[in-house]
Amino acid sequence: MNLFFWNEKPLRTVWKVEKAGTTSFLVGTAHFSPYRFKKALTRLIQPSETVLFEGPLDSESMAKVVEYGRHGENTPSVYDALHPEAIQEINRQFGQRIASQTISRSYLELMRPANPNFLEVHTRGVRPWMAFLTIWSTLLNWEHSMDMEAFTIAQKLGKKIQFLETIEDQLAALDGMPFDRIVNYLNHAGKWKIHRDLFLKAFLKGEVEKFISLTGEFPTRCDSIIQKRDPIFFKMMQLFFDEGKAVAFVVVGHVPGIIQMFQDEGYEVHQETS
Repeated sequence: MNLFFWNEKPLRTVWKVEKAGTTSFLVGTAHFSPYRFKKALTRLIQPSETVLFEGPLDSESMAKVVEYGRHGENTPSVYDALHPEAIQEINRQFGQRIASQTISRSYLELMRPANPNFLEVHTRGVRPWMAFLTIWSTLLNWEHSMDMEAFTIAQKLGKKIQFLETIEDQLAALDGMPFDRIVNYLNHAGKWKIHRDLFLKAFLKGEVEKFISLTGEFPTRCDSIIQKRDPIFFKMMQLFFDEGKAVAFVVVGHVPGIIQMFQDEGYEVHQETS
């Protein structure tokens, strides 16, 4: 069965996980994407009994994350820490986006409110990770989310949905993102277009090792987001993967660590190819 055909782009970040006659799938996702993967995701989810996601994706939970992120009065100010040149560059890039931006009704809007005084308004008084994700998602200008697309498909198909962590777990992980890494990445906004194109190319080719190496300085590539959560995700996945007919969606940065844990426990793991 060809799980990965899409009329524009194939989905290559998929791994088959097998043990004792059971089969499940691990999918590396991109929280933000310029493409949809509806057909590939549907073909993965359709035969599955349980669909797993990192954390709650309903609108109420997403609103809770955004509301928490907006209240960072006692946290360091990203705006005050940025180089003046970076502030100028980010505002320049934002100015280019605002004229052509198409507003769509999705949860991504919550993180990208339009305002002519964008940078200062949306970085002062908010938590550092919220400031970063707001800026990053706006300047990416990518309208789709693989996680949300898969979540919507699973709901429509009436699948059992399981989350690998709570909202509280997610917020604690986000608060653990190193402030200096956030500031350093924002200070190099002039290189973002080149990095973005390289990230996307590696992701679409399913070249995970290359993708990880290219994103080594990204603020979310830290212990709080990746290394501390990988074992938590793995143990929850294992419960359902041992039963088979499960598919788990986690951001692609988690994939290498989780694959290694499955292999250490005697599972056969193979990357699927189109």
